Amino acid sequence: MRNFTSFIAVVFVLIFGSIELKAQGSQWISENHRIQYQKFAWKYVGSSNFEVYYLDKNEALAKSTLAYLESDFVRVTELISYSPVQKIKLFIYPNHETWLQSNGGISLANAKEVEQENLSKFRIEIAFKENLASFKQELTKQVASIYLHDLLYGGSVKDVLQSSLLLNVSDWYVQGMAAYIARGDSPEMRRFTYQIISENKIRKLPLAKGKEAELLGQSIWAYIATTYGKQSIGNILNLTRIIRSEQSSISSTIRKPFSKFLKDWFDYYLNDAKQLEVNSLKVFSTEEYTTSAPTMNSYRLSPDGLHEVWVSDESGRYSVHFHTLGAKKSQIILQSGLKDVNRISEGKGPLVSWYGKNSLAVLFSDQGYTWYQSFTMEKSGKLKGDDKKKIANLSYLDMKMAANGTKMLVRIMEKGQVDVGIYDLKRNRLNPVTKDAFDETEAHWLPDNRILYLTDRYIDSLPAPAAPFTSAFIWNPDEPENPSRLFSTSGKVFNFQFRSDSVAYFLQAQNTGNRLIRFQWSDSTFQQMAVRSVAWENFEIGPAGISSKESNILSDKIARYTWASLDELTNSSWIPTIIDPVILHAVEPVNAESTDLAKKTRRARLERQQSIRLKREPGKLVGPLDYENTFVMNSSEGQFRSDPIRGLGYGYELKANDLLENHLFKAGAFLTANLRNTDIWGEYSYLANKLDWTFRYDRKVLGQDTESESQKIRFNRFALTATYPFNLLSRLSVTGMYSTNRLFSQLSLTNPEDYSGYAGTSVNYVFDNTVSAGENLRTGFRFSLLAEAHKEVVNTGDFVRLGLDARYYKKLSNSFYFATRLSASHQMGSQTQASMLGGMENWLFNKQETRTQESPLGLANLAQRDVFMSNFIAPLRGFALNKLSGNSHLLLNMELRLPVKSLMAIESSSVLNSVQLVGFTDIGTAWSGSSPFAKTNGFNTNVYGGKTNPFQATVTDFRNPFLMGYGFGARATVFGYFVKFDYAFGLENKEVKSPVTYLTLGYDF
Repeated sequence: MRNFTSFIAVVFVLIFGSIELKAQGSQWISENHRIQYQKFAWKYVGSSNFEVYYLDKNEALAKSTLAYLESDFVRVTELISYSPVQKIKLFIYPNHETWLQSNGGISLANAKEVEQENLSKFRIEIAFKENLASFKQELTKQVASIYLHDLLYGGSVKDVLQSSLLLNVSDWYVQGMAAYIARGDSPEMRRFTYQIISENKIRKLPLAKGKEAELLGQSIWAYIATTYGKQSIGNILNLTRIIRSEQSSISSTIRKPFSKFLKDWFDYYLNDAKQLEVNSLKVFSTEEYTTSAPTMNSYRLSPDGLHEVWVSDESGRYSVHFHTLGAKKSQIILQSGLKDVNRISEGKGPLVSWYGKNSLAVLFSDQGYTWYQSFTMEKSGKLKGDDKKKIANLSYLDMKMAANGTKMLVRIMEKGQVDVGIYDLKRNRLNPVTKDAFDETEAHWLPDNRILYLTDRYIDSLPAPAAPFTSAFIWNPDEPENPSRLFSTSGKVFNFQFRSDSVAYFLQAQNTGNRLIRFQWSDSTFQQMAVRSVAWENFEIGPAGISSKESNILSDKIARYTWASLDELTNSSWIPTIIDPVILHAVEPVNAESTDLAKKTRRARLERQQSIRLKREPGKLVGPLDYENTFVMNSSEGQFRSDPIRGLGYGYELKANDLLENHLFKAGAFLTANLRNTDIWGEYSYLANKLDWTFRYDRKVLGQDTESESQKIRFNRFALTATYPFNLLSRLSVTGMYSTNRLFSQLSLTNPEDYSGYAGTSVNYVFDNTVSAGENLRTGFRFSLLAEAHKEVVNTGDFVRLGLDARYYKKLSNSFYFATRLSASHQMGSQTQASMLGGMENWLFNKQETRTQESPLGLANLAQRDVFMSNFIAPLRGFALNKLSGNSHLLLNMELRLPVKSLMAIESSSVLNSVQLVGFTDIGTAWSGSSPFAKTNGFNTNVYGGKTNPFQATVTDFRNPFLMGYGFGARATVFGYFVKFDYAFGLENKEVKSPVTYLTLGYDF
């Protein structure tokens, strides 16, 4: 091969220099991938309302989950006055690291699409974390989200279509309702409302997103339940489905204008805030430290109080930060995990603990194993890491090191329950401390090698207390089977810290937030500290005072308080109290307008629906059974598409996969109006291992007629691709392919058939860390580089194609996004395929440039044989398709995007919410030869005359090789299509051309 040496050099650079090109088109084809470190063996158990899928050895967790969900089913459905018929499928993972290896939602573009797909398919993926209580809350929250989605948008196909077009509720409405169903009037929500009200930082309801929207909505629903009764919630939800307005449904139910309702809601929590300020004191911190990361996990202070560590989470990529008090910057000493920007990640990450004088231990997961690594303090004040050590691969929830560094006090989740144990690092063996079904939430070393742990265990002689409930027990190694109870109380107690052998501090979650409690070991007395610790999430005790990790609205910071400022407070006594659940239920607020008859009627309706479902499914409990690869239709989508060669047509795509999405099937077809031009393609992907395999087949047909000729071109391609992910942001793909092009006359059998066959290979590298910020909006950077080589096996010839596509997206403000793209390609060889520049992709009623020189589209409406191996380069607005063509191209696109929704104070219809305004500039050129400025560059030479004309002239000019387009446009989602309208001016050789309008389908670059 003439350019074989050049091709080998390019491949070498690609492999070792780390750079893919997915396509020269502006529509980036996202292909997510995951990394599997272990094989999964799934089983499931089922009931009348749920199917719980679990990994081997987690049967107990699956059964307890199923029992909890069934017991909570009536409460949830009664609260929302709705009972769905379809079962929910839950996939439970023993820890967050295992969940990150799953292929759930891999065929979808981003986390938002995955969330919507799971809601519509009644599917939940959840990882166990922290403790059983928080796990159950998260279960209820996700189940409630599915039921609310079904209530508001479900039903017949007609109902779903009408709801999606006319009903668009705000995030606070649904997310807040799901959070209220799961957690009720929680201390976290009270803390948040106290902060936003006391600091006057209340965002307009439609503009709140994410965690802010959830907590804001939770506070509103909690206020409605307290003031107007819980039966009002179901009435509001069902009325919203009918009148398709969240504000009107609330106003109609409570018979009060929505503005007046918000004013009452504000006053209700304002009174709580004032009461809290009366009963506590604001103690000013001596220092506050805010990190660049919005959240901090596993915060720990060194024994001498001079150093601290914490863990940050960046979409599943964890970093352990080390900071010396007084320094401005922190140091990252360890990283683990996989960054996945297309999934919502809320893992805890590595576990950290100080021991000895100033030694640090880190427990983390990496590549499917659990590792232990210790760090020692150098004289320079930096931490130096020792060699990491592989330990037993258990689901660790928490870790505290012994003073000598030889043992770890750990909490683990195993066989469906959380227990405390002592892990011996020398023997690599776990010795259990507890082995019961109760939920242990914390464990701490005592100075005499005894262990204090917190659990929801209660005394057998007493009735079961109201949840949440906490008991503190002391475990003695001399009497391991007989732990002694220190105290028990209703509510959540956490974050035990020891100031000395006789004084300890902990936090108790109260309705107004977390309160600091001091415990005297000598006389077993408690004092509630008057300090306003509402924002404290956890704290660490040092010689100089307390360092508290505080949540300031939605960001974390560290605040430091001296012992002098805390000890001088006038505190009140605190007595552990056990609340009888019967009494708790008796004092629950009930709206005076509600009647027993209405409650009985609603409960009777729900029970009737439940009985109908049970008649359909007489077997109440199923399993455990082995998981079978049951294939389901993931989605089917049909849409109009404009092909640059064959014009307007209709394309249809089908997707199918198993429940775990290890096997993906895709198939599609495209048909034009004349029924002669078609596309057929199919694809199968196997994704169960780290190396992913994909086989794809494409067939394209083009029929073309003139007054004297009728031709048909058939293109076929078989391709096998192996993809190796370096991490979740970058991957290397190697593809082997065989392509055929067949051109033949349909009028004359004597004309010889023109046939070509290309054997080819390509090497791609892709890096993509972009994050979807909304429809047609992204932030981040992505680039790809391609090197492919094709060799003619039927005739003679070959070509090598190199390509680059780099894109950068930047959020300039809450209203403006800037997107830029650089695209380039170059070809070498005797059978190079042209790149055609101009116009836009998927341009309805497109126009092609009339060319006098040779082009893949031909000169007499008869395209060349290998036209399907050419590339259309877009967008270059202001010009028609195929304005320039050549073996090489260079294109720069810049867009300023303004989502109109960001300027609106209230939610509107889905169409208006999707409207975007853009301003754009496109600059590009295409040429053949060494340079676009060369004398013969492929586009400045035109041939006039010839054929029937006896005169022929070749004219070469020296115009500017670069074309420029600029203008403005609008985008919106209409009937499920993302429609773009652009009005562009073209600048060619310093001459402004007449404006061109574009009506296109699909997203921008």
